[in-house]
Amino acid sequence: MMKRLTERILFRIKLWEMDWWFYFLGISGWALFPPSFYYTHTEEELERIKEELADELRKILEE
Repeated sequence: MMKRLTERILFRIKLWEMDWWFYFLGISGWALFPPSFYYTHTEEELERIKEELADELRKILEE
């Protein structure tokens, strides 16, 4: 049990580091989501969230 907890903590630290570099290098201006988002969501969730975001952006552009 302790090993699994340690692995989860190390994985979260790795995700945080990936996001930090993502923002530090300025890539965030061209991407929809940070790298950790893709590691913590399933393919179906990603597609659904992208569609929702695209719909919101279309509504903003139409106004």
